[in-house]
Amino acid sequence: MSLKSCSLTLGLAVLLLASPSLAADLDRYLPADTEVYSVVNVRQILNSALVKRLGVENLRAMINQNEEATKVLKDLGLDPLKDIDKIVSAGPASGENDKGLIIVHGRFDVEKFRARANKEVKDNKDVVKAVKIAGQECYEVVVSDGNVQGVPPSFFVGFASKNIILVAPSKDYLGDALKVKADETVTLKSKAFQDMLSKLDDKQSMALVLPGDVLTKGEVGKNLPGAVKDSLAKIKTISGGLTLTDGVKIELTSGMATPRDALDLKNQITDGINLAIGLAALAQNKEIAPVIDFLKSIKTTSRDKTVTIKAEVTGEDLNKVLPKDQ
Repeated sequence: MSLKSCSLTLGLAVLLLASPSLAADLDRYLPADTEVYSVVNVRQILNSALVKRLGVENLRAMINQNEEATKVLKDLGLDPLKDIDKIVSAGPASGENDKGLIIVHGRFDVEKFRARANKEVKDNKDVVKAVKIAGQECYEVVVSDGNVQGVPPSFFVGFASKNIILVAPSKDYLGDALKVKADETVTLKSKAFQDMLSKLDDKQSMALVLPGDVLTKGEVGKNLPGAVKDSLAKIKTISGGLTLTDGVKIELTSGMATPRDALDLKNQITDGINLAIGLAALAQNKEIAPVIDFLKSIKTTSRDKTVTIKAEVTGEDLNKVLPKDQ
Protein backbone atom coordinates (compact mmCIF):
# COMPACT_ATOMS: atom_id res chain seq x y z
CA MET A 1 0.00 0.00 0.00
CA SER A 2 1.40 3.42 -0.93
CA LEU A 3 2.29 6.09 1.63
CA LYS A 4 -0.35 8.32 0.07
CA SER A 5 -3.04 5.68 0.45
CA CYS A 6 -1.99 4.96 4.00
CA SER A 7 -2.03 8.64 5.00
CA LEU A 8 -5.39 9.07 3.32
CA THR A 9 -6.85 6.18 5.26
CA LEU A 10 -5.34 7.33 8.52
CA GLY A 11 -6.74 10.77 7.78
CA LEU A 12 -10.19 9.21 7.58
CA ALA A 13 -9.61 7.48 10.90
CA VAL A 14 -8.51 10.73 12.53
CA LEU A 15 -11.56 12.54 11.23
CA LEU A 16 -13.80 9.87 12.66
CA LEU A 17 -11.98 9.94 15.99
CA ALA A 18 -10.92 13.48 16.41
CA SER A 19 -13.61 15.46 16.77
CA PRO A 20 -15.32 15.88 24.18
CA SER A 21 -20.05 18.88 27.37
CA LEU A 22 -22.02 17.21 29.77
CA ALA A 23 -24.13 18.57 32.59
CA ALA A 24 -27.20 17.29 34.42
CA ASP A 25 -28.23 15.20 31.39
CA LEU A 26 -25.59 12.52 30.96
CA ASP A 27 -24.70 11.33 27.48
CA ARG A 28 -26.76 8.18 27.02
CA TYR A 29 -23.94 6.45 25.13
CA LEU A 30 -21.51 6.50 28.06
CA PRO A 31 -20.20 3.02 28.92
CA ALA A 32 -21.61 1.75 32.21
CA ASP A 33 -18.07 1.29 33.59
CA THR A 34 -17.06 4.91 32.92
CA GLU A 35 -14.55 6.16 35.50
CA VAL A 36 -12.52 8.51 33.30
CA TYR A 37 -14.29 11.18 31.31
CA SER A 38 -13.28 14.12 29.14
CA VAL A 39 -15.15 16.42 26.81
CA VAL A 40 -14.20 19.03 24.21
CA ASN A 41 -17.08 21.40 23.53
CA VAL A 42 -16.08 22.27 19.98
CA ARG A 43 -19.08 24.50 19.32
CA GLN A 44 -18.51 26.58 22.48
CA ILE A 45 -14.83 27.00 21.63
CA LEU A 46 -15.49 28.16 18.07
CA ASN A 47 -18.21 30.55 19.26
CA SER A 48 -16.07 32.09 22.00
CA ALA A 49 -15.04 35.72 21.66
CA LEU A 50 -11.38 34.74 21.92
CA VAL A 51 -11.42 32.29 19.00
CA LYS A 52 -13.52 34.67 16.93
CA ARG A 53 -10.93 37.34 17.59
CA LEU A 54 -8.08 35.05 16.60
CA GLY A 55 -10.05 34.21 13.46
CA VAL A 56 -11.92 31.02 12.65
CA GLU A 57 -10.88 31.50 9.03
CA ASN A 58 -7.27 31.16 10.14
CA LEU A 59 -8.16 27.68 11.37
CA ARG A 60 -9.83 26.93 8.06
CA ALA A 61 -6.73 28.09 6.20
CA MET A 62 -4.60 25.71 8.27
CA ILE A 63 -6.90 22.81 7.38
CA ASN A 64 -6.89 23.75 3.70
CA GLN A 65 -3.09 23.63 3.60
CA ASN A 66 -3.30 19.84 3.67
CA GLU A 67 -4.57 18.79 0.26
CA GLU A 68 -5.30 15.20 1.23
CA ALA A 69 -7.24 16.25 4.34
CA THR A 70 -9.20 18.74 2.26
CA LYS A 71 -10.11 16.02 -0.26
CA VAL A 72 -11.19 13.63 2.48
CA LEU A 73 -13.35 16.31 4.09
CA LYS A 74 -14.96 17.04 0.73
CA ASP A 75 -15.69 13.35 0.15
CA LEU A 76 -17.23 13.11 3.62
CA GLY A 77 -19.27 16.27 3.16
CA LEU A 78 -17.83 17.43 6.47
CA ASP A 79 -16.94 20.95 7.58
CA PRO A 80 -15.24 20.39 10.97
CA LEU A 81 -15.70 24.06 11.88
CA LYS A 82 -19.47 23.85 11.41
CA ASP A 83 -20.55 20.23 11.65
CA ILE A 84 -18.90 19.03 14.87
CA ASP A 85 -20.42 20.10 18.21
CA LYS A 86 -18.56 18.15 20.86
CA ILE A 87 -16.40 15.10 21.46
CA VAL A 88 -16.76 12.91 24.53
CA SER A 89 -14.22 10.31 25.61
CA ALA A 90 -15.06 7.86 28.39
CA GLY A 91 -14.04 4.52 29.81
CA PRO A 92 -12.83 2.64 32.88
CA ALA A 93 -9.81 3.71 34.91
CA SER A 94 -8.00 0.42 34.35
CA GLY A 95 -5.90 1.89 31.57
CA GLU A 96 -6.51 -1.09 29.27
CA ASN A 97 -6.24 0.14 25.69
CA ASP A 98 -9.10 -2.03 24.43
CA LYS A 99 -11.71 -0.41 26.67
CA GLY A 100 -13.53 2.90 26.22
CA LEU A 101 -15.61 4.91 23.80
CA ILE A 102 -15.41 8.17 21.84
CA ILE A 103 -18.73 9.88 21.10
CA VAL A 104 -18.72 12.55 18.39
CA HIS A 105 -21.77 14.81 18.30
CA GLY A 106 -22.61 16.89 15.25
CA ARG A 107 -24.23 16.70 11.85
CA PHE A 108 -22.94 14.05 9.48
CA ASP A 109 -23.81 12.83 6.00
CA VAL A 110 -23.77 9.15 6.86
CA GLU A 111 -24.11 8.02 3.24
CA LYS A 112 -21.03 10.01 2.22
CA PHE A 113 -19.12 8.66 5.20
CA ARG A 114 -20.08 5.11 4.22
CA ALA A 115 -19.20 5.70 0.58
CA ARG A 116 -15.75 6.96 1.52
CA ALA A 117 -15.21 4.13 4.01
CA ASN A 118 -16.34 1.49 1.50
CA LYS A 119 -13.90 2.92 -1.04
CA GLU A 120 -11.10 2.49 1.50
CA VAL A 121 -12.29 -1.07 2.19
CA LYS A 122 -11.68 -1.85 -1.49
CA ASP A 123 -8.52 0.19 -1.99
CA ASN A 124 -6.83 -0.35 1.38
CA LYS A 125 -8.25 -3.59 2.73
CA ASP A 126 -5.31 -4.07 5.10
CA VAL A 127 -6.17 -0.82 6.87
CA VAL A 128 -9.97 -0.47 6.63
CA LYS A 129 -12.30 -3.46 6.92
CA ALA A 130 -16.08 -3.75 6.87
CA VAL A 131 -17.46 -5.55 9.93
CA LYS A 132 -20.89 -6.32 11.36
CA ILE A 133 -21.41 -5.14 14.94
CA ALA A 134 -24.77 -5.26 16.74
CA GLY A 135 -26.37 -6.03 13.39
CA GLN A 136 -25.04 -2.86 11.78
CA GLU A 137 -22.45 -2.16 9.11
CA CYS A 138 -19.38 -0.78 10.85
CA TYR A 139 -15.70 -0.36 10.05
CA GLU A 140 -12.45 -1.51 11.58
CA VAL A 141 -9.54 0.90 11.10
CA VAL A 142 -6.13 -0.66 11.77
CA VAL A 143 -3.83 1.87 13.40
CA SER A 144 -0.90 -0.20 14.69
CA ASP A 145 0.60 -3.68 14.66
CA GLY A 146 -0.32 -4.13 18.30
CA ASN A 147 3.22 -3.60 19.54
CA VAL A 148 2.89 0.13 20.22
CA GLN A 149 2.40 0.61 23.95
CA GLY A 150 -0.87 2.31 24.86
CA VAL A 151 -2.23 2.18 21.30
CA PRO A 152 -4.89 -0.39 20.40
CA PRO A 153 -4.28 -2.26 17.13
CA SER A 154 -7.65 -1.15 15.73
CA PHE A 155 -10.53 1.23 16.23
CA PHE A 156 -14.10 0.27 15.37
CA VAL A 157 -16.37 2.95 13.93
CA GLY A 158 -20.16 2.99 13.77
CA PHE A 159 -23.02 5.45 13.25
CA ALA A 160 -25.70 5.69 15.92
CA SER A 161 -27.51 8.32 13.83
CA LYS A 162 -26.83 11.24 11.49
CA ASN A 163 -25.82 13.16 14.62
CA ILE A 164 -23.65 10.59 16.42
CA ILE A 165 -20.45 8.83 15.39
CA LEU A 166 -19.17 6.20 17.80
CA VAL A 167 -15.56 5.00 17.95
CA ALA A 168 -14.21 2.27 20.23
CA PRO A 169 -11.04 0.18 20.52
CA SER A 170 -13.09 -3.01 20.74
CA LYS A 171 -16.21 -4.49 19.16
CA ASP A 172 -17.81 -4.98 22.58
CA TYR A 173 -17.80 -1.30 23.54
CA LEU A 174 -19.03 -0.20 20.13
CA GLY A 175 -21.70 -2.89 20.12
CA ASP A 176 -23.02 -1.88 23.54
CA ALA A 177 -23.23 1.76 22.42
CA LEU A 178 -25.02 0.90 19.17
CA LYS A 179 -27.69 -0.97 21.15
CA VAL A 180 -28.60 2.14 23.17
CA LYS A 181 -32.15 3.30 22.43
CA ALA A 182 -33.07 6.92 21.69
CA ASP A 183 -35.10 7.29 24.90
CA GLU A 184 -32.62 5.43 27.10
CA THR A 185 -30.89 7.07 30.06
CA VAL A 186 -27.49 6.05 31.32
CA THR A 187 -26.80 4.54 34.74
CA LEU A 188 -23.14 4.18 35.60
CA LYS A 189 -21.85 1.44 37.88
CA SER A 190 -20.26 4.11 40.06
CA LYS A 191 -22.98 6.36 41.47
CA ALA A 192 -20.33 8.64 42.97
CA PHE A 193 -18.75 9.15 39.56
CA GLN A 194 -22.14 9.73 37.95
CA ASP A 195 -22.88 12.40 40.57
CA MET A 196 -19.58 14.11 39.74
CA LEU A 197 -20.42 14.13 36.03
CA SER A 198 -23.85 15.58 36.70
CA LYS A 199 -22.23 18.58 38.39
CA LEU A 200 -20.01 19.54 35.45
CA ASP A 201 -20.68 22.92 33.87
CA ASP A 202 -21.83 22.33 30.28
CA LYS A 203 -20.64 25.83 29.38
CA GLN A 204 -17.00 24.80 29.79
CA SER A 205 -14.88 24.52 26.67
CA MET A 206 -13.08 21.45 27.98
CA ALA A 207 -13.72 19.37 31.06
CA LEU A 208 -12.54 16.18 32.69
CA VAL A 209 -13.36 13.92 35.61
CA LEU A 210 -11.09 11.10 36.72
CA PRO A 211 -9.99 9.18 39.81
CA GLY A 212 -6.76 10.39 41.37
CA ASP A 213 -4.99 7.05 41.12
CA VAL A 214 -4.56 7.45 37.35
CA LEU A 215 -1.80 9.92 38.29
CA THR A 216 0.24 7.30 40.09
CA LYS A 217 -0.29 3.97 38.37
CA GLY A 218 0.98 2.58 35.11
CA GLU A 219 3.75 4.21 33.10
CA VAL A 220 2.99 7.64 34.58
CA GLY A 221 3.57 6.46 38.13
CA LYS A 222 6.81 4.64 37.30
CA ASN A 223 8.59 7.88 36.43
CA LEU A 224 7.49 9.88 39.48
CA PRO A 225 9.83 10.62 42.40
CA GLY A 226 8.74 8.84 45.57
CA ALA A 227 7.74 11.98 47.48
CA VAL A 228 5.68 13.27 44.57
CA LYS A 229 3.98 9.91 44.12
CA ASP A 230 3.13 9.77 47.83
CA SER A 231 1.53 13.21 47.65
CA LEU A 232 -0.46 12.40 44.51
CA ALA A 233 -1.66 9.14 46.06
CA LYS A 234 -3.72 11.21 48.51
CA ILE A 235 -5.79 12.66 45.64
CA LYS A 236 -8.98 10.66 45.26
CA THR A 237 -10.73 12.55 42.45
CA ILE A 238 -10.02 15.34 39.98
CA SER A 239 -12.64 17.32 38.10
CA GLY A 240 -12.95 20.64 36.31
CA GLY A 241 -11.92 22.30 33.11
CA LEU A 242 -11.42 25.54 31.27
CA THR A 243 -13.75 27.98 29.59
CA LEU A 244 -12.93 30.29 26.70
CA THR A 245 -14.66 33.68 26.69
CA ASP A 246 -12.76 36.78 25.60
CA GLY A 247 -10.15 35.31 27.93
CA VAL A 248 -9.60 31.96 29.65
CA LYS A 249 -11.05 30.71 32.93
CA ILE A 250 -9.74 27.61 34.68
CA GLU A 251 -11.30 25.73 37.58
CA LEU A 252 -10.13 22.40 39.02
CA THR A 253 -11.30 20.52 42.10
CA SER A 254 -9.45 17.73 43.89
CA GLY A 255 -11.11 15.42 46.38
CA MET A 256 -8.62 14.32 49.03
CA ALA A 257 -8.49 11.43 51.49
CA THR A 258 -8.71 13.65 54.59
CA PRO A 259 -9.23 17.35 55.44
CA ARG A 260 -5.57 17.47 56.53
CA ASP A 261 -4.49 16.19 53.12
CA ALA A 262 -6.59 18.91 51.50
CA LEU A 263 -4.98 21.63 53.58
CA ASP A 264 -1.50 20.25 52.90
CA LEU A 265 -2.12 20.20 49.14
CA LYS A 266 -3.52 23.71 49.20
CA ASN A 267 -0.41 24.94 51.05
CA GLN A 268 1.93 23.09 48.67
CA ILE A 269 0.25 24.63 45.63
CA THR A 270 0.29 28.10 47.18
CA ASP A 271 3.97 27.79 48.09
CA GLY A 272 4.80 26.58 44.58
CA ILE A 273 2.97 29.50 42.97
CA ASN A 274 4.67 32.03 45.23
CA LEU A 275 8.05 30.51 44.39
CA ALA A 276 7.28 30.70 40.66
CA ILE A 277 6.21 34.34 40.97
CA GLY A 278 9.42 35.18 42.83
CA LEU A 279 11.63 33.46 40.27
CA ALA A 280 9.80 35.13 37.39
CA ALA A 281 10.16 38.54 39.02
CA LEU A 282 13.92 38.04 39.37
CA ALA A 283 14.18 37.79 35.59
CA GLN A 284 13.09 41.44 35.32
CA ASN A 285 11.75 40.81 31.84
CA LYS A 286 8.69 42.79 30.76
CA GLU A 287 7.71 40.06 28.32
CA ILE A 288 6.91 37.65 31.13
CA ALA A 289 4.78 40.16 33.01
CA PRO A 290 1.57 38.51 31.70
CA VAL A 291 2.83 35.18 33.09
CA ILE A 292 3.33 36.77 36.48
CA ASP A 293 -0.17 38.27 36.30
CA PHE A 294 -1.59 34.85 35.51
CA LEU A 295 0.27 33.23 38.41
CA LYS A 296 -1.06 35.92 40.73
CA SER A 297 -4.60 35.22 39.52
CA ILE A 298 -4.44 31.61 40.75
CA LYS A 299 -6.52 31.21 43.89
CA THR A 300 -6.32 27.98 45.87
CA THR A 301 -8.73 27.16 48.67
CA SER A 302 -9.44 24.10 50.80
CA ARG A 303 -12.67 23.10 52.51
CA ASP A 304 -13.12 19.82 54.31
CA LYS A 305 -11.64 17.20 51.89
CA THR A 306 -11.78 19.41 48.79
CA VAL A 307 -9.16 21.64 47.18
CA THR A 308 -10.31 24.14 44.55
CA ILE A 309 -8.01 25.96 42.15
CA LYS A 310 -9.27 28.89 40.09
CA ALA A 311 -7.37 31.07 37.64
CA GLU A 312 -8.21 33.52 34.89
CA VAL A 313 -6.54 35.26 32.00
CA THR A 314 -8.81 38.16 31.12
CA GLY A 315 -9.36 39.60 27.68
CA GLU A 316 -7.50 42.68 28.88
CA ASP A 317 -4.52 40.53 29.87
CA LEU A 318 -4.52 38.85 26.46
CA ASN A 319 -4.51 42.25 24.76
CA LYS A 320 -0.99 42.68 26.18
CA VAL A 321 0.37 39.60 24.40
CA LEU A 322 -1.76 39.14 21.29
CA PRO A 323 -0.69 40.94 18.10
CA LYS A 324 -2.50 44.23 17.72
CA ASP A 325 -4.01 43.23 14.38
CA GLN A 326 -5.77 40.22 15.92
